[in-house]
Amino acid sequence: MLTCGEIKSIIKLYRMKELRKLTIVFICTFLLSVIGNAQNEIPNLKLKDLNGNLKNTVEVFKEEHPKLIVFWASWCNHTKSGLNSISDDYLDDWVSDYNLKVVAITVDDSKTIDRAKTIANSSAWSFEVLMDPNGDFRRAMGVANAPYIILLDSQNKIVWQQSTFLSGDEETIEEEIKKLK
Repeated sequence: MLTCGEIKSIIKLYRMKELRKLTIVFICTFLLSVIGNAQNEIPNLKLKDLNGNLKNTVEVFKEEHPKLIVFWASWCNHTKSGLNSISDDYLDDWVSDYNLKVVAITVDDSKTIDRAKTIANSSAWSFEVLMDPNGDFRRAMGVANAPYIILLDSQNKIVWQQSTFLSGDEETIEEEIKKLK
């Protein structure tokens, strides 16, 4: 037979386990809400354009239409080719058919940012190019490395993302854009 002290100890242990469960549930709920908010809001940060002008990210993405964000780097030939293809072959149709805004964001650091500027200027891309040399915007958007593509709906909710950019991905991107219509 259990003594009164043993029963109290068992009840105390039971309550501690319940408290641990509640703590775990609380932490999970909190983390999910933080992650959910991070994906539904554009972080309020400053990036520079190719001329060195500061641009507020909330202002850049405030229009209520779909947006395609392409994180790229000067050393990634696949992404540069993809951005050339978007600018030369797809952009006009995407803008007229889907009212899409394309923004390319280089993640080159201070050592290679001049190379990225030269590439973007010489490519004469027809979309906005911003620089994130410290990686603040990249990290805030949950992006580990370039290349990375994010499609936002008109309310800036992430509806599709991909961590590569290879030849032919433009067709995949267009299929995802069509789903927003």
